[in-house]
Amino acid sequence: MWIETKTDKNGKKVYKYNERYIDPKTRKRKKVSITYKNKSRETQKVALLELNKKIDIKLNEKTLHKPDLTFHELVEEWLVIYKRQVKESTYYPTNNILNTIKKKIPETYIVSGINTIDLNNIFEDMIYKDDLSNKYVSVIKSKLNLLFSYAMKKGYIEKNPINEVVIDYKRESKTIKIKDKFLEDDEYKRLVAFTTSHNKRYSLLFQWLYLTGMRPGEAIALSKDDVHITNNNASVVINGTMMYRERSIADMKKSDSTKTAAGMREIDLPKKAIAIYNELLELNPNGQFLFQTTKGTPFQLTAINTYLRNHKADMKIDKKLSSHIFRHTHISKLAELGTPLYAIQDRVGHENSDITEKIYLHVTKGVKEKLKEDIEKL
Repeated sequence: MWIETKTDKNGKKVYKYNERYIDPKTRKRKKVSITYKNKSRETQKVALLELNKKIDIKLNEKTLHKPDLTFHELVEEWLVIYKRQVKESTYYPTNNILNTIKKKIPETYIVSGINTIDLNNIFEDMIYKDDLSNKYVSVIKSKLNLLFSYAMKKGYIEKNPINEVVIDYKRESKTIKIKDKFLEDDEYKRLVAFTTSHNKRYSLLFQWLYLTGMRPGEAIALSKDDVHITNNNASVVINGTMMYRERSIADMKKSDSTKTAAGMREIDLPKKAIAIYNELLELNPNGQFLFQTTKGTPFQLTAINTYLRNHKADMKIDKKLSSHIFRHTHISKLAELGTPLYAIQDRVGHENSDITEKIYLHVTKGVKEKLKEDIEKL
């Protein structure tokens, strides 16, 4: 640093502090400067700090693309690209997750200025203040990793701040027992009896899910011609799921593929499912979808799940009810009947699933215990 004596516009003496740096792009020497009214030792220290800050800014302008890009602007830029890369069913939850993060980060925050400490504080806030589950916060972290990885690739940041994040997860005392993931026979019978008299169309869907093990989104997206019945065989082709997020009822439609590659499948239908199919054709003579409301519109999963939550007390079921429980119940019944795990996974469209294996092991263990009791009666 060197100091030059200058005269300001009022004719008073001032001191111009200067420092040089090397432009990393051109390798040429450049200069930054700042002016103060005196050249005391204290002022010189302040001037040196300010000059170094100026140099850092200049260097970042040269090494980083879009050095003034805010976090919110980065999110909007990345989502446009991400939407073209993934299915609609993946895009909208990700969009919602990033909107949650945006509420934690002011609009003026520059993305290159966000560090690991900032993110650690945000995650801690989500877990202990907002009481989000460990699993959901972990998903948020993975989405942020994708976002910051994109920022690195584009040259907006020098390193990914997520890499050094350490989340202090809370101890989750409330654990859901495996047996609460599926319905027992008496619970299923009570549910069918209640819904048959209360909402026949929903009842037929629930029975279909129980008999096929389909994902709810796959079932409500079925077209009538997805079911094939001949003299010797009956099957359903599963090749899509209902796209309903951020859509009006009129815009709901079937996707081009299922949730996973393993989900694209054709499965056999039992006689009870065939009877349900024929009953649905009588209920819904018009329209494309197999499952329809009285107005001829496709079912909405949010409405179905709300219905189950609101009426579980009427059915005397003390479990968390959602449309997915019928899929788990199907798995449990096949396990009880002795169907091999690989065959169950193939039928329900799972290459591998932790919950499927847990249900299978839980049920088969129970069957063995029952057998042990039975042989003592011989």
